[in-house]
Amino acid sequence: MSNPIRFVAVGDNHGDMVDEESFQAVQQFIKDYRPTVRVHLGDCFDFRSLRRGVGNDAESAESLKQDIQGGIDFLNMFKPTVYLWGNHEARLDHLISNSGSALVRDYCEDVKTAINSAARKAGAKVILPYHAKKGIYRLGPVAFGHGYAHGTNAVIQQGIHYADTGGGFICGHIHRLEQVNLQKHGGGAAYSAGCLCRTDDMAYSSMRLATSRHGHGFAYGYVDGNDWKVYLAHRVGKNWVWASDLNIWSPKTK
Repeated sequence: MSNPIRFVAVGDNHGDMVDEESFQAVQQFIKDYRPTVRVHLGDCFDFRSLRRGVGNDAESAESLKQDIQGGIDFLNMFKPTVYLWGNHEARLDHLISNSGSALVRDYCEDVKTAINSAARKAGAKVILPYHAKKGIYRLGPVAFGHGYAHGTNAVIQQGIHYADTGGGFICGHIHRLEQVNLQKHGGGAAYSAGCLCRTDDMAYSSMRLATSRHGHGFAYGYVDGNDWKVYLAHRVGKNWVWASDLNIWSPKTK
């Protein structure tokens, strides 16, 4: 074992919908674990008033100012080395390409430039779009993506699709904490990293049964050549649980 690369992967804080205790937990974890690579898995901003099919409801009338500032505050705290756009950030791209209003297109272009600039100032060396091919970041045998599948088998489906032979895949998007050992040649595993937002306050998901599986948390681990390990940190009752250090032991060989 040489010098393993420590990483942390967080996502789905959703701008001004961030859960304050989760925000504090990530801060403390970074101090304890000292990860070299920090991956934001996307949906750092919520942009609920920009969703497709938005109507004349309260959310559609909301200003984006607090949402944008909340996301930027999270970036400044987390200081990502990698920032992956999620489907909520991609709402900007959809309007840039499809809105019939020049004012809307120009505004969304300006917001896109501002948040990418904020991510770079916070430390991001890599920024990838929400794209099933171009939006995947790889750290050795571990791949990271926001998430491009829904439903019960989403983690399995994406793990088989994106994980290298014997490697791992970490996603956000579905807001649940999950680990799946993949049934594929050479093995592998896939993980869903949970979320960092106030799920009970998200009106647009309040009628979905899947919200009962949502959980606050994030993923972390290490990569050393072809060796790797992923852990899930999460809330247990009123507390958060994670391991603050790595202990790697090798048996003696005769």
